[in-house]
Amino acid sequence: MFKITKNDLTKKTDAQLAALFQQASIGLSAAKVDRLAAKPLLAMIRAERATRRLSP
Repeated sequence: MFKITKNDLTKKTDAQLAALFQQASIGLSAAKVDRLAAKPLLAMIRAERATRRLSP
C-alpha cells in the first residue's frame, strides 16, 4: 500500500506530510493488511514532523 522512505518524507512539504498522515490513518482503520503497512509509515511521518519542529 505505502512504499515511502524517510528520504521521501524529507522532500515533502508540511501540508503533504499532513495529507499523507491522514491517508495512512485511514488505511490504519481499514483492513488488517493495510494496518501493517500504515503503522511504520505513521511512525516515520511523526518522526519527520518532530524533526521539523525542532529545527530553527
